[in-house]
Amino acid sequence: MRHHNGRLVLMKAGLMVLACVWASNGVPPAQSDVVVLSQTLQAQLAAVGKVSAPASVTFNPTGTVFSPYAGSLTLRYRVRSTPTGAVSTLTVQATGDFSPSGGPIISSGPLTYSCSGATLGTPCGGVQTASTTAQTSVTTIPSAACTGGGAPCSAADPNTVDLNFSLENDPVYKAGSYTAVLTFTISLI
Repeated sequence: MRHHNGRLVLMKAGLMVLACVWASNGVPPAQSDVVVLSQTLQAQLAAVGKVSAPASVTFNPTGTVFSPYAGSLTLRYRVRSTPTGAVSTLTVQATGDFSPSGGPIISSGPLTYSCSGATLGTPCGGVQTASTTAQTSVTTIPSAACTGGGAPCSAADPNTVDLNFSLENDPVYKAGSYTAVLTFTISLI
């Protein structure tokens, strides 16, 4: 007998195992067996939010001497809020006054803004005064709201809202270049 790549040896070994199984059971082996297994899957989907803004906003004069300065930005956000509970919010807060010293002092109220064009939620109403001590409204997002994909979610991805800023140009401010930092927060409830 010639062995071709060990096939004959494997065939003999397989027949020997089959004969042993048959002898131990007294029953010929089944042609095929079906095994059914059920598995429970669990997923915890949490509320989620993301917000992004341009790196900086430049304020430009709106008219004559001592007229306010204006600047605007489009805020981009993605959200999946909770199906029940209170509404979620997108807010803004200044981390401090303009620096260096001698310029506008946000905590005194010279920086205001309005919101428009929210593609998900309701933009802030009227003119808001930026604060260094409290978060102020940008957009209110209803429960069970989500970004992208169409109904029941917003068709826009990302969602956007426009903020239009106004900065008083008080004659007491020293001439110079000043910067301040704003922090935007999405609170999902």
